[in-house]
Amino acid sequence: MTVRQFLDLVEIKVVIPSLAPLLVGLAYSQWRYHLVNWGNTILLIIAAVSVHLAVNTFNRYEDNKRQVSSQYLRETSAKKDLTDHSVLIVAVVLGLLAALAGILVAWRTSYVTWIIGILSFLIGYLYSAGPKPITNTPFGEFISGITMGYFIFVAQVYVNTMISLSPMILLQWFFVSLPLVLLIANIMLANNIADHEEDEENQRHTIVHYLGLANAKKLYCAWVILAYTEIVVVVICGWLPLTALATWALIPLVWRNTQRFIDQPIKSKTFVLAIQNLVILMVTMAISIIIGFWL
Repeated sequence: MTVRQFLDLVEIKVVIPSLAPLLVGLAYSQWRYHLVNWGNTILLIIAAVSVHLAVNTFNRYEDNKRQVSSQYLRETSAKKDLTDHSVLIVAVVLGLLAALAGILVAWRTSYVTWIIGILSFLIGYLYSAGPKPITNTPFGEFISGITMGYFIFVAQVYVNTMISLSPMILLQWFFVSLPLVLLIANIMLANNIADHEEDEENQRHTIVHYLGLANAKKLYCAWVILAYTEIVVVVICGWLPLTALATWALIPLVWRNTQRFIDQPIKSKTFVLAIQNLVILMVTMAISIIIGFWL
């Protein structure tokens, strides 16, 4: 297996959804609680990224068994195709790496991290495997958004602060992380919009199948608007610093990316714009929160 094949197989370009809540959660821990534990943070990053890549790989493995048309999306190199066996080995190795890092960070913290880790692994498996994988249902966007945008954010803040959790704190963290949840869900939605015709051929009934292509595009735009509107609400509630409003400075670029994708939803050309929007949100949120800590 070449490096190019490996990077394509694990879909390295879409690892941003795992990194976004980690980065923003780290900044939030510093601003809100003045606490950062770099050892726990590094272990959590390894665990979160590894499990994401493992799920991507296993998803490719399962999809290849179910495909009716459009044989495989894997890169080929030197005229050699990847076998199902080699793909499964990569998924297992990444899963074991994620489990090891997750166990270490859970051992260093408490049962809360164990619960988050076990739930994440279970959802990761159900996302791609079983008789009815989540990715083949209309719930893929919601599950991926909550699991990566909220669960990872909660895990990051918790392993850095180790504060006692309460329903109010968890609710507060949900609203703080909601912009990330929405734009991570939008990446999945963009993928399903771009793959709509192929998914129909392969009988993958995603949310686009039920809403229709036109309504799915409207939902994609609505989630972008809601994500940025919600930041204002959270700042007003005092759950983010006033400097977080600086995220709005790049809203023209985010909206231009949104419109470009809607106008031409082609996987090879414009899907990357959904990822770019999340990167813009991630960087501006993290920087503005850190600035709020120093002011």
